[in-house]
Amino acid sequence: MKSENSASPANSTVTGEDKYFYNEEHGLPVIMHLFDQYFGEKILEVGAGTGAVAKYLVDLGLNVTAVEPEASLARQIENLIPLADNFRLLVGNSQTAYAQFESEGQKFDAILYVSVLEHIFDDQGEFRSAAASLNVGGKLLIFVPALEFLFSRIDAETGHFRRYTKSRLKSLAGEAGLKVVSLKYFETVGIIPYLIIYKFMRRREITKSSTGLYNNLVLPLSRIVYRLSRGRLLGKNLVLVAQKI
Repeated sequence: MKSENSASPANSTVTGEDKYFYNEEHGLPVIMHLFDQYFGEKILEVGAGTGAVAKYLVDLGLNVTAVEPEASLARQIENLIPLADNFRLLVGNSQTAYAQFESEGQKFDAILYVSVLEHIFDDQGEFRSAAASLNVGGKLLIFVPALEFLFSRIDAETGHFRRYTKSRLKSLAGEAGLKVVSLKYFETVGIIPYLIIYKFMRRREITKSSTGLYNNLVLPLSRIVYRLSRGRLLGKNLVLVAQKI
């Protein structure tokens, strides 16, 4: 996960994992509000990218641990978030981090994956590891791309192994000993534009101008639709809350 660079020209492209909703001013709060009632006091973010989510959580006063495998991104996180008693950064992959937490006896009230799980080949093992690191009653919070028919070239080229279905997420949660608290679609408004631009037109890049439209129009409208429909309408993302029992 990476945040937008607002200093870039409007017509430049966003490559790799520069996700179109990661405009901190508009997009990030919309995504975070999907989960904010479940954060607890001690939270782990897996796949922290440039640190936009971690900073948001730190600014809320939560005790935050962030895991990021890429050293270059970890340096950006260090620059973004000053040294604080309520923040810890681990550089490495999630399985190494989970092994460290086990050796330390560390448990979390919530573990958060935002646009990360689709990059992990062994998502079943990831669910089990996350469940083992949750306190009893703790929540696994996941935001992932949905609708398999939307899988396109841009998914493959940004390292997505899959787009998710509700049945797959329910199965993964159950196999890890987690109870599904909430499983809803999000971003109904974005389905048709995504289908046309990235599936039919096969566009390989996300432009800065399209991120502006996404953050200022698609996401706010999707949030309204989500509230009115309570997440029952089909959407291009899935939002899972699962609890350790």
